[in-house]
Amino acid sequence: MQLAHFKSLSFTLVIGLLAVSSIAQGRDKREKATLENPRDAIEVTGHVAVPNGVVHGFHATQHYSSYYLYAEYADGKKVTLIDITKPNLPVVLADVTYPTGSEGSSIVAVAGTAVLVEGQKPVVSGAPASGPVRIMDYTDPQNPKTVREFSGVTAMSRDDRRGLIFIANSEGIWILHQNFALDPEVEKEYERRLLYDR
Repeated sequence: MQLAHFKSLSFTLVIGLLAVSSIAQGRDKREKATLENPRDAIEVTGHVAVPNGVVHGFHATQHYSSYYLYAEYADGKKVTLIDITKPNLPVVLADVTYPTGSEGSSIVAVAGTAVLVEGQKPVVSGAPASGPVRIMDYTDPQNPKTVREFSGVTAMSRDDRRGLIFIANSEGIWILHQNFALDPEVEKEYERRLLYDR
């Protein structure tokens, strides 16, 4: 009976050691990748085509655990409501036309599903496009690189809390995400504390 218990305990110990070894190997690979090339980045994470005209403004908001983006058009007649809860999978929920007599309106503020609209501004036939907006990589400051370029930008806004940037041009609405590289020294300290400060 003691021999069966010893074999069971030995088997459990071997399985445990194999699991710890594979976890450590996985951590080593991830740590090497993180430490070898930590980079900050601004990347396109989502895109929505908007066939309704020239977007000239954005308003980001939250309702419970969902996040929304109101895209406002230059003609002051309509707004597109986009669910950006998952920025990589934006969903157009509705294209809303302002009620008759409200043409030329513009959004002043949003709070979830409540929108404050200022009425009767002069209707603009189109918004002027700005120069190109570029995502630049300054990893090597002596040789900066253009990673992505957006031409004919008509509107741009930010959601600093979620690290999102919204850009509109003739191709639609682009959702960009700011990714900050993890500091290798902070990562090492975190792992040290996990191991020793229990």
